[in-house]
Amino acid sequence: MKLTCICPCWKRPQRTIRAIESVIAQDFDGYEAIFVGDCCPLFQEKIDDGTFQKYTELAAAKGNTLIFTNLAERGRGWGHMARKEGIEMATGEYICFLDNDDVLKPNHFTSYYSFMKDNPGIHVGYLNAYTVPWNKERVACLSRGGIGNAELIFKAQALKDEYKPDDQYEHDWRLVERMLKKKYVFKKSKAKATYMIMSIPTARETNID
Repeated sequence: MKLTCICPCWKRPQRTIRAIESVIAQDFDGYEAIFVGDCCPLFQEKIDDGTFQKYTELAAAKGNTLIFTNLAERGRGWGHMARKEGIEMATGEYICFLDNDDVLKPNHFTSYYSFMKDNPGIHVGYLNAYTVPWNKERVACLSRGGIGNAELIFKAQALKDEYKPDDQYEHDWRLVERMLKKKYVFKKSKAKATYMIMSIPTARETNID
């Protein structure tokens, strides 16, 4: 596969379906998306009742792969064990992330993947994300508080080599910081934001789970 997108899932079934549908709507083919429940009963229900099957079939019709799996034990801590499971399963050349309460614009995979292919000498690309409650782009930068999983895309092997489960807040920054110290090459894209952050702590979505 060209690209793997990993989405940890805990509760929020309506938002999870919305996230899945934003993946299905991508204008890019040759991807796999791995949705990993964090030992989530609601996620398991959707696996068992066939809710996810239609999305798997829609993806397969275009040569893409959707995988739905649920951890046997709860990992907690910002989905760190769900991320670990997805990273270990990933077969894509590159890996990016999606939180199950967020949404991707239809050109998201195209934007992230093309940037990495245009810059073969880098290990990690990063881009701005769009914060819907603020109605503006969040400017990504390589500093504490300035970057998160939403803005990152990794060469798969680099991430597989460097990812360590971390159940504390700012786990994403600590991964970036560790890779910077090891001299992995980062580069920022100037493309418009395609990752939509739907909620922030001070402004949560309403009218959805």
